[in-house]
Amino acid sequence: MKNWYLVVCKPQQEERSKINLTNQNIEAFFPILTTKKLVKGRCTTKQTALFPSYLFVCLESPNEKFSAVKNTRGIGGFVAYGSSYQKVPENLIKTLKNERMHTSESQLPKAGDSVSVNNDSFNNVDAIYKEPDGDMRSILLIKLLNKQIEMSINNKEIKIT
Repeated sequence: MKNWYLVVCKPQQEERSKINLTNQNIEAFFPILTTKKLVKGRCTTKQTALFPSYLFVCLESPNEKFSAVKNTRGIGGFVAYGSSYQKVPENLIKTLKNERMHTSESQLPKAGDSVSVNNDSFNNVDAIYKEPDGDMRSILLIKLLNKQIEMSINNKEIKIT
């Protein structure tokens, strides 16, 4: 009977461990988190493990592949409670596999978010984020003289409030 087990990987070695296990015909999986954020005024997307340093491995219970997993490059060992390895329910793995493409986290402002502008012309002026204008700039709605004006501003000059 196949069961899923929780394995600890060495820091930032999830992908390497998964490849090494797959090369040994052992099914391995870790969910991925996609993060979008502003770095130095540029919109960047980064993919990381949802559970850093952890990997799910599918093995036959009476099979002797447990030692092969423990001795795989990048693996630290199994998560265990007492003398038994931690089993992961099949329905949890199915849920994580179905949701992994939809798991994302954004630290960018969304349309309608309040931001402030900090540049030479506008110091600490409140604005409303409208939309991105390429990788390095964004369009904001700024209220000047009782009228809302659209302005394209460098992302480095925007502060999320």
